[in-house]
Amino acid sequence: MPSLAALHQSSKKQNFNGIEVVDGVVWQGWEPGQEYTKNIILKNVKVKTQKLKYNVPSSRFFSTLYPKPIVLSAGTSFTLPVTFRPLEKNVYEDKIRFKTQEGEFEVPIKAELPQVKIRVPENLDFEMCAVKDYVELMFEVSNTGDTDTHLKWELRSPFTIEPSEILLKYRSKAKFKATFRPEMAIVYKGNAICKYGNNYSKDVTVIVHGIGKYPHILISASGKPADCIKSDNLESVINFGTVGIGSTVQKWMELHNLSPVRVPFQVDHPTLSNTIDTVFKCPMKMGIVPPMTAMRIPMSFTPSLVDGSSIDYFTVSAIDNISKSVVKCFGKSKGPTVQLSFKAVNFMQIDVGQTATKSVEVINSSDVEAVYQFMIECEESVFKFDKVSGILKPNSKDTIILKFTPPYPINYHRKITCMVHNQGPLYLDLLGTCHSETVKPAVLLAKHLHRFKINAEKGFSFYPPEQLNDMITEGKLETDENGFIQKNEKNVINVSNTNKMTEPRPMDVYFNDGFHSDLVTTPHVSCDINVADFGNCQSLRTVEDKVVNLINHTRGKVTVQWITDTNKEFSVFPNTLDIPPLKSCSFRISFKPVTPNQFYGSELECYVYYKSLRDYRLVEDNTHCPPWCLTLTCSAQTFMPHHETFWPRYTLDNTSVVFDAVNVNESTYRTVLLTNTGTTPILLNTQSDTDSIFTMKPMNGLVKGKYQILTIKATPREAKIYQQNFLLKLNDNEKYNQILKLHGSAESAEVVLDSQGVMYFKPTCIGTASSKYYGMKNISRIPLRYEWKLNHADSKLLKVHPDSGIIQPNEYQSQKWSFIPSSEEKSVMKPTLLVWGQGLKDNSSGGKKKAFTVRAIGEGDLGDLKSNQNHYDLGDIVVGSSASQRIILSNNSQCSLHYKLLVNQAFDTLNNRSEKLGLELDETEGVIPARSKHTILATVRTLQRKEYQYTVSYQLLTPKGENSDIVPKEPKHLCHVLTTGVFPTIVVSDARCYGSAVNISKKQLWNLFSLDTLNACLDSDPSAPELMFSMATRHSHNRRPPVYTRAIMDFNFSSAPLDSEPCIVNLMFENTGTVASDWAFLFPSDLQLELEYWSETGEYDQDELHEMKVMDNRLFAIEPKKGRLQPGECQTVTFTYQHTMAGTDRLPVLLKLAHGREILLNFIGVTVEADRNYIHFSSNKHMFTPVPVGEKTSPIQIYELYNGGAQSVRYELDLASLDLLQQENFDQPIFECLDPIGEILPGKCVAVEWRFSPLEAKTYMVDVPIRIQGGETNIVTFTGVGYDKRVMGDSTPLTNQQDLSGVPSVQSVPIPGQLAYLSQERITFANAPLFSRSRRIVFVMNKSKEKTISFEWHVTSPKDTQYVSIFPLRGCLEAGESQMCRVSFIASTTPSFYDLDLVCEITDEHEMKKYRKKLLEWEKQKEREKHEFTITENDLDADKRLQDSPDMSSPIGGEREGRNGSKTPEGELSRYKTLPPIQRKSADELNRLEKKRKKKEKTMNLKPVAPTPFLLHLGVTSRTHGIKDFQSNFPDEYQHFHIDRAMGEKPVSRESNQLSTEIVENIQCNQGEAGVISGVLCNILRGLLEDNYFVDAAKKVIKEPVPYFCQVGDRPKSAPPSTGNIHKHRSPDIHVEDIEAEELSREQTPSQESQTVSDQRSASSRGTNFNSPDPVLTPTTEPLQQDQHDETRKQKLKKNPAVSNIMESVLENSIFNIMSEALAQEFNITARPRYIALPKRPALSTNKSKH
Repeated sequence: MPSLAALHQSSKKQNFNGIEVVDGVVWQGWEPGQEYTKNIILKNVKVKTQKLKYNVPSSRFFSTLYPKPIVLSAGTSFTLPVTFRPLEKNVYEDKIRFKTQEGEFEVPIKAELPQVKIRVPENLDFEMCAVKDYVELMFEVSNTGDTDTHLKWELRSPFTIEPSEILLKYRSKAKFKATFRPEMAIVYKGNAICKYGNNYSKDVTVIVHGIGKYPHILISASGKPADCIKSDNLESVINFGTVGIGSTVQKWMELHNLSPVRVPFQVDHPTLSNTIDTVFKCPMKMGIVPPMTAMRIPMSFTPSLVDGSSIDYFTVSAIDNISKSVVKCFGKSKGPTVQLSFKAVNFMQIDVGQTATKSVEVINSSDVEAVYQFMIECEESVFKFDKVSGILKPNSKDTIILKFTPPYPINYHRKITCMVHNQGPLYLDLLGTCHSETVKPAVLLAKHLHRFKINAEKGFSFYPPEQLNDMITEGKLETDENGFIQKNEKNVINVSNTNKMTEPRPMDVYFNDGFHSDLVTTPHVSCDINVADFGNCQSLRTVEDKVVNLINHTRGKVTVQWITDTNKEFSVFPNTLDIPPLKSCSFRISFKPVTPNQFYGSELECYVYYKSLRDYRLVEDNTHCPPWCLTLTCSAQTFMPHHETFWPRYTLDNTSVVFDAVNVNESTYRTVLLTNTGTTPILLNTQSDTDSIFTMKPMNGLVKGKYQILTIKATPREAKIYQQNFLLKLNDNEKYNQILKLHGSAESAEVVLDSQGVMYFKPTCIGTASSKYYGMKNISRIPLRYEWKLNHADSKLLKVHPDSGIIQPNEYQSQKWSFIPSSEEKSVMKPTLLVWGQGLKDNSSGGKKKAFTVRAIGEGDLGDLKSNQNHYDLGDIVVGSSASQRIILSNNSQCSLHYKLLVNQAFDTLNNRSEKLGLELDETEGVIPARSKHTILATVRTLQRKEYQYTVSYQLLTPKGENSDIVPKEPKHLCHVLTTGVFPTIVVSDARCYGSAVNISKKQLWNLFSLDTLNACLDSDPSAPELMFSMATRHSHNRRPPVYTRAIMDFNFSSAPLDSEPCIVNLMFENTGTVASDWAFLFPSDLQLELEYWSETGEYDQDELHEMKVMDNRLFAIEPKKGRLQPGECQTVTFTYQHTMAGTDRLPVLLKLAHGREILLNFIGVTVEADRNYIHFSSNKHMFTPVPVGEKTSPIQIYELYNGGAQSVRYELDLASLDLLQQENFDQPIFECLDPIGEILPGKCVAVEWRFSPLEAKTYMVDVPIRIQGGETNIVTFTGVGYDKRVMGDSTPLTNQQDLSGVPSVQSVPIPGQLAYLSQERITFANAPLFSRSRRIVFVMNKSKEKTISFEWHVTSPKDTQYVSIFPLRGCLEAGESQMCRVSFIASTTPSFYDLDLVCEITDEHEMKKYRKKLLEWEKQKEREKHEFTITENDLDADKRLQDSPDMSSPIGGEREGRNGSKTPEGELSRYKTLPPIQRKSADELNRLEKKRKKKEKTMNLKPVAPTPFLLHLGVTSRTHGIKDFQSNFPDEYQHFHIDRAMGEKPVSRESNQLSTEIVENIQCNQGEAGVISGVLCNILRGLLEDNYFVDAAKKVIKEPVPYFCQVGDRPKSAPPSTGNIHKHRSPDIHVEDIEAEELSREQTPSQESQTVSDQRSASSRGTNFNSPDPVLTPTTEPLQQDQHDETRKQKLKKNPAVSNIMESVLENSIFNIMSEALAQEFNITARPRYIALPKRPALSTNKSKH
C-alpha cells in the first residue's frame, strides 16, 4: 500500500488526562484512488494503568482498526493506524473520539488539497536615493505551497522589479532585483502587487517606499574645506605652481558630498577638443561619491611650452546635470637655466703644430634637468671638444676641455652654438692665432671682436682694413676714445649697410643662416650650399665630386683657407684661394670611401679673412678684424645592394610638437631631443616643407654622439592653426622613418563676452551703485592686453575695475562693473573693449587692436524702508541691565537701498539731555536688497527709573552719487522703541500674627512692623551705593558689616512673658512690579567674611556680644531667607521670635533686592519676666491727626497702650505738662486726656482718649510721663498739628485714619489650622454725622471641606458695645458654608475717631464634640467616684497632695462652659475675656510636667480641657462729625445718612461714662472673714437648691413664654408721648442691645402707637370742647374740616422720630432678608424681570364706558 508522509505534520503534542497524543493528523499532497496511512501514538504518562476506548471515524474515507479496549500501563504506548482513501479532489475532515475513566478527548483528522502559497517580504525600504540615480535591492520569494506557480509583478514608477514574470517551482526560491529611480525630491510610497496562482487569481502586496534627494557636490582643492569656493565666480582653483618643462605634477581635487545620498558624477573637459596643447588631464572621468563623505580625484599638469602660463577649466556635474561645479586649473612652466662660464675663449698665439688647451663650464642653475649639445664636428675642426653633448642634473655643472690645434699660420675665430633643450642657444666665441716662422699674423683679441661687431653694425666691416686706415689718415673717418671707428661730420662718405640693426634673438641668429631660413643680415662671405650629400655610393672608386661656390661680399680681397686633409674621406680642392672683392670662387669636394656598408659624415671648416691681415706689420689695432668661419656638412653611405642599413636605436622626447602662438610671418622655435641609444651612428635626412611653414635644423647629417638636439622653426603665413606631419628619414631606409606631428598657429586677438555682449544691471537707487561681474574669455593662444573705453556720457553712469589688464590664453576673467544712476529712468550704455596681443607690434596680426562693443542696460529708481511694527515695546527692564529686540526692516522697492539709521531719545527735561543714549543698534549702516528684509538687533540699556522713548529714523545714503539732489536728505521716521526702566519691587500685601501675638490686631501689627514705611521704601529708587552689589555677599571682615542704605526701620515683635509661645508673624510679599525680583534677608553673619582663627582678636563690644547672643540662641528666625518672585507672584515669609531669654533683643537684618533696594531692618523683641509690670511702647512718639483751628468740639482721638507682660498693670498719665501748655495758651486746653488712669489686663490694649484743640495753625508738642505701678515711667511725646482751613483749602481734607493707612482689608496669608476666614478684616464707615446709623456686610466663611465650625463675636472693650453691633452674634457653619453678618455702627456722643477691634471666636465643633464627650465621661466618673472608692495602702499621702494640686476645673473651661450653657440674648455683644498669658517651658520642664501629668492621670481623673478657639480680628474704623460740620464738609454725602433725632435729644453725660470705666477695687479680707462669707453663701444656695418649690418655680419660669407687653417700653403717664420726652433723660452711653430692643418694639407695636396718638387726640379734643363753645357745623364745612384734620395728622406723623426710625428699621431688615434669601439661593437676584402681558380689553366694553 502506498504511503505518503505528511509534508507538514505538527509535532505539537497534548496531554489529555495523562494520555499524550498529537493534536491532529493532516494529509497533504495526495491523489484520488490511492491509500495513505498515518499512525496515532497514544502514550500513558501517568504512574497508573489506564483503559481507553475509541470510536472509528464516521466517514467512509477514513478507516482504522476495529475498536477494542486499549490498556496502557505506566509509560507504555499504543500505535493506532489510520488509513485515508480519497475518491475526489475535496477536503476531508473527521475525528476519532477516545474515552478514559476520567474523561473524553478527540483527535481531528483532515486531508487538505494542494495549496498555492508564497512568502514575500513585507516591505522594501530603499531609504534615500539621489534624483536621477537608482538604488537596487535584492530579495527572495519562496514558494511555500504544494504546486508550481507563475508570478507577475505590478507596480508603478519609479519602482521596478526584474524579472517581472517568472515560473516559481514547487518548494523553491527566486531572487528579484528591485530598482528605485526617483525623478523628484519627494517621498515615494507605493505597493508592489505580486500576482500568482491559477490565472493569477491570488495576490500579495509588498510595500515599497523610498525618498528622493537632490544631490549636491562641492569642489575644493586638496586639504581645503568645501566652503573655500569664491562667492563671486563659484569656481574652485587648483594651482599647480611652476612646473619644469617635460615634467608631470599631480594634484588632487576633493569632491564633498554634503547630501545623505550617494552622488554619481562626471568630469568634463570642455576645451579638450578645441585646443591643440592640452596640458591638464583628469584620468577619472566619472565615479560615485558616497554620502556625507569626500572623494579625491587626481589632476595632472604636463607643460609643453617653456615659460608659459596655462589655464584650463573642468566641470564636475552630478547625475543628469542637477548640479555643476567649475574647477579652474592654473599652472606655469619653466625650462632649464643653463649658462656658460665664459662667453669667449682665446687661445692666444701658438705655433703651427702645437696644441693649446682651455676649459669652459656648462652650469645648470635651475631645478630642471638640461640636455646640451655643442654644434661642432671636432674631427675636421681646429677646435677640439672632449665632449660635445651631455645631461646636466638640476643645479649642477659640467666641465668641457677645449683644444686648439691650428695647421696654418692665420687668425682663427669660430662662434660655436651650444644648443640647450627647451632653452635658447648659447654662444661661445673661440679665438686663436697661429704663427709660423715665415708668417706672423697679428694676435687676435676679444676686443677686436667687440670692435668688429660695432663696425659691422655701422657698415665699416665690409671695407678692408687698409682702406679704413687710409680713410682715417685722410680724415674721412675718425676713432673715438674707445677706438671705435665713426664718421667724420665734415667729410661725409657713403657707406653701404649703414642701417643700424636691432639685436636679433639668439635662436634667429642660430637658425637664420641663409639655408634653413632667410638671412637676418648680409654676410661678408657666403656659400651656395651648406650640405654636400653624396648619397649611396656603391662604387667606392668612382665617386662624383661636389662643387661649392664661395662669394665675397666685401670690398677687399679675401683669402679662403680650408681645414682639410687629402688623406681623409672628404677633401676640398683647392685648399686655399684668394677671392677678389665682390667676386666668387668654386671649390671641389671629393669623397673617397674605403669601407663598404658604412655611414660617412663630416663637417668641413674654412676660414676667410682679409688678405691684408696675413702679416701683423700691415694691421692697425683699430681696424683689425677676425676671420669668418664657414662650415660644410658632408654625408654619404656605402651600403651595397641587398644590404640594409643599420637599425636605428633612438628615442624622441616628444613626437607631437606644439609651438607657441605667434603673429603672422613671425617665427617660433621648439627643440626635440633625439637620443641615440644604440652603438652605431644614425643618418638623419629630412624633407623640406613645401609651404615653408615648418623647418628643422639640422636637416641632414650623421648623428655620431648620444644626443642630437633638433631645432624646429614654425613660421605661419596666416592667422590659423597649422598641423603637419614632419618626416624624419633615418638611415636612408623608409621603414625607419619617423613622423613628427607639428602644431603651430598664428593668432589674432579674439575674446568671447558673456551673454553675447549684453550686460544687465538690476534696478538701482539713485546715488548708489549696483555692482555685477561681467566676464570675458580669451579664446586665442596668445596673452592679450585689454582696455575698456567709455564715452563721456557713459563714464558718469558706469565704472569698471580693473579697466585694463592682461588675460592669459584660455583664461576667463571678470571685471567688476558699477552702475550709478543719476535719474529715475532707464539707461542704455555702450562700453567698448579693446584687446590686442601682449608685447606685439601694432601692425602684427596679434598686436592689431580689436574692438568689441557691449550693451549695458540699467535703470534708476527710488525706494523707502519700512518696519514691520511702528512701535516696539520692550516692556520693563531692570535699571542697569539690557534687553534686545529684533527690528525687521523691509525694502519693498525694486532697488537695493543704502541706509543709515539714526536714533533720537525723547527727554523730559533739559537736564537729561546730557544722559548717554541708551539704545544701541548692532548695525547703523548697510544695504538691503530689493524686495527683502533685514533684521537689526536693538539693545536698550536703562540707567534710571523712568520711561524711555526712542525714535529710530533712517536716511538713504548716496555714496556714489555726485548729483543726488533727487534723494531726500532729511531722515525719515522708521519706528518707535519704548521701554521703561524699573527696579525690582516687592510690597507687603498682608500680615498675620499668631502665637504669643494672637491678641494683636492687624493694624497694630502693621504699625509695629512699620509696613507702610517699608512699602514706601521698597517702592522708592535705590541710591548708587545700594547698587554696588547686585546681591550682597560676604564682603566685610567686621562683625558689624557696613550698610550702604539710609532706609532703616524697625520690625517690632512686641512683647510677651518669658517662656511664652514664640511670636510668629507671616508677611505676604508680593511682586507688584513687572520683572522678576530676587530678595534675601541677610543676617550679619551672612555679610561677614570668614577669617582664619588666628586673625580673631577676641575683643568684642557690648553690641557685638549682644548680637552673638541673639544669633547663637536663634532668637530670631526667617523662613525662607531668600527667594525669587515672578511678576504678580506672592510668597509668605515667616518671622519667628523666641521668648526664651528675658530682656530686649535687637538684631540688624538687611533686606536686599537684587539690582534694587537695600533696607536695614532692626528686629526688636521684648521678653518680660513673669512678675514684671510692663507696658510695651513701640515708639516714644505719637502723632495726632491734624485738626483745623476754630473747631467748637474737637474730635476724640485714641492712643493705645499694650500690656505685654503676665501681670495686670495700672497706669497713670502725668498731666502737669498739659496744664503748663494750657496756661501758655490763654488758659485754653490744647491737649486733654479724658481717661488718664486705668488698668490693662495681660495681653490686652487700652485706648486712652485724647482731645486735641489747637488755637493756632502750628505744631504743638508735649512730653507726658506715663507711670506704671510697680514698673518704670516712660515719657511719650505727643504731637498735634493745627491748620487753617481757609489757607489749606482742599489740600488737607477731612478724612478717616483708615484712608491714610495701607492695612489690607482682605486676608492673604493663611495660618496653619485656620478653618474660617472673614471676607474683610478691615471695614471702614468713613465719615459719618452724629446720631446716624451705618451698616456693612461681613461674611464668615468656612473653608474646610469636612469640619463644622461655630463662631461668636466679642468686643475687646466694654465701651465698644455702644458704637457697634453685629447680627447674628453667633452661628454654626457646615463645611463650605458662609454666613452673612451685619455690622452696624452708631455715631453717638461727640465727634471722635474710632478704631475698634472685634474678635470672632471660631470653634471646631468636631473637637468640641470630643470635648463634650470626654466631659460627660468625666462627670459620670466623678458621680461614680462619689459612691465608689478603693482603699489601698499604695498611696497614703494622696489627700495631702490634693491640697496643693491645681483646681480640676480650668477657669477657661468654666468660662467657656458658662458661655455655652447660658448664652447671652441675641443681639448682645459680650466683652471678650482675655486668655491667661501663654507661656512656653523648656524641654526639661515639659518632660517633667509630662511625666507628672501621666502619673496624676494614673492616680486621679483630670477634668478635660476645652479646645482653644481660633481668633479672627475685625477692625472697624470711622470718624464722626457734627451735623453742621458734616453738611458743610460733605454736602454730597449727607443725603445718604438718616439722622436719628431721638438719639440727638439724649443728654450727654461724661460722668456716667467715666463711672462705667472706673475700676472697682478689691476689698481686702482675712481668711476667717472669707470662710464665713463662703459658708453663708453655700448654706443659702444649698437651701434654695433643696427647696422643691423653688426648683419647680424656676423650671416653670424657664418654660414660660415671653409676655407680649414686655416688648413695649415704659411710657410716662403724666405727659403725652413726644419725641423729645421719650429720650430726654436717657443716658447717651446707652447699650446697643437697648437700642435694638427699642427698634424691635417699634417694629412689633405700630398699632399701639397709633392707638395712643388717637387717644391723645380725643383727649385734647375733649379738653377743647370743655373750655370753648362748640362751633357751628354746617354740612359743607364738616367734610373740609375732616380733610384738614387728616392732613394735620399726617404731617405730625411724618415729623415723629419714632416713625422715621421704624421706616429705617423696616427697610434695613427687608434688604437684609432679601440678601439672606439670595445667598441661600432661594431666588436669583440677578435674573431679568419677567413681564406679563395682559390681554386687551374688548372694544364693546370701551364703548359702553364712554356712553
